[in-house]
Amino acid sequence: MTMGTALKFGARVLPAAAIAFTGIGVTVPAEAQGTEIRAIGYTSNLYLWTELEEEFYSQTLPEAAEGLISIEAVPHDIAGLKGPEVLSMLQDGTLQIAAQNLSYMAGEDPRFEAIDLAGLTQTAEDAKKAVDAYRPVLTQVMSEKFNTHLLGLAPVPSQVFWCRDALEGLADLQGRQIRVFNATLSDFVEGVGGTTVTMPFVEVIPALQRGVADCAVTGTSSGNSARWFEVTDYLYPMNVGWSMVFWAANKDLWDGLSAEQQDVLTEQYAELEAAAWEMQQIQDSDAVSCSTGGACELGVEAQMTLVPVTDTDMQVHETIIRDYVLPNWADRCGADCVQEWNETVGAALGIEAPLP
Repeated sequence: MTMGTALKFGARVLPAAAIAFTGIGVTVPAEAQGTEIRAIGYTSNLYLWTELEEEFYSQTLPEAAEGLISIEAVPHDIAGLKGPEVLSMLQDGTLQIAAQNLSYMAGEDPRFEAIDLAGLTQTAEDAKKAVDAYRPVLTQVMSEKFNTHLLGLAPVPSQVFWCRDALEGLADLQGRQIRVFNATLSDFVEGVGGTTVTMPFVEVIPALQRGVADCAVTGTSSGNSARWFEVTDYLYPMNVGWSMVFWAANKDLWDGLSAEQQDVLTEQYAELEAAAWEMQQIQDSDAVSCSTGGACELGVEAQMTLVPVTDTDMQVHETIIRDYVLPNWADRCGADCVQEWNETVGAALGIEAPLP
């Protein structure tokens, strides 16, 4: 089979680059020693892979596992995957272990955006409260409904607006076509008066170049690393989310591992998660500075214009959350789901979503 070949798997056609990293034809003995697993990591040019996952899979995990288990990993874009399809491929066993944005799954179940409703948490501390409160719910949903075993949850840096044309604040986003990647961001943009354009991360630069989008939402570090400053000139750092990332295993694979192997993976992914939370805060402030001509230690130097977020903008931001983000999500999720959220995330943050 050549690199230009694609493989049809059921109704799914896989890129040739992804075939070597799928679980097709792989059987994991229940008490296997030295089990080899294939994993899909995060995006190849972003710090979650370059600074954390790459070393985790090549050094940290092998040293901790002491030959009990090994994982060969490749970033999803290098495997020829755009990102959103990773979730269903993990569910049906095409992939064994994978990382990806949690909210990409929200179309199948609105609970997958519940810990990262657009703009709801403005600090990493509050984001962590939301994750810790809702983790048991997500663990159960992923296991029972999506045949996956949750291994970890962590944010990437704050999601902000990258725009081609000049703006002075939130009101200037009205009427613009704005790239988003989930429903809750669409709710926020609706509240602003913009038009949403939904697409995966890897398609954004050409969309901005062609004028398909006027602005795009992504993380401060993600946009800097991917050199979005080459197609946008204005950075508006209003935080509208964290783009939570999950690590998970196909449940059939997980159930086939020995208790000792499961313990090793549980412990190591917990440490990877903790490192990602710590790194997120370091990357966030550095990336904004790098992109706008300030001191730059970790990212790529650029000369974008930094548009200040005013107190007036933040008052409008709170109104949008109350009038659009929370009620729209509540309608998608239903009364039982909202009640569950109010008893977990809402209680942790002191916020109550309206019952639909």
